[in-house]
Amino acid sequence: MRELAPLELPAYATHDPLVLAGRCLIADPIGYPEAHRAAERVLAPLRTAQTFTATVRDEDNALEHTGVVPVLEERQAGAVTGWYAELLLFEHSTLLNKAAYRLSRMPGDRTWIVDSDFQPSGRPGTLRPFGSRRPGSMRTLLPPFVAELDRLISAQGQRSAT
Repeated sequence: MRELAPLELPAYATHDPLVLAGRCLIADPIGYPEAHRAAERVLAPLRTAQTFTATVRDEDNALEHTGVVPVLEERQAGAVTGWYAELLLFEHSTLLNKAAYRLSRMPGDRTWIVDSDFQPSGRPGTLRPFGSRRPGSMRTLLPPFVAELDRLISAQGQRSAT
């Protein structure tokens, strides 16, 4: 969103970052070259992103989600090394951008912890730095998403071992 801020677009156009980037890409390239450059920078991490499909079941139905993981890497916070991930979730039935998260999994954590979550406006609902002490109740991902992130880490480890 910081990349697109200099374009001074109206608030209604910034509801969903991916829709906004798409709108910038279809803008007239001659009349709006700065919009094209900004959209290319915003979408660049998605070119190499890993994806997965997961089903979340409740009592009455099952919802399919696509997860897009542009960043999945080990990071350091002081003397501690943990995993960091950025996750975009899309719900299949509505094709809506369901959620955007920055996540961490530090040694001793049993699951992925939500460090930051972003509202449809692009503003953070929660914003804590990687490796923070996470006071209060810890927000975590649903088990199907945890399993997929863990699978991606395992696949990443197998690729680097070969």
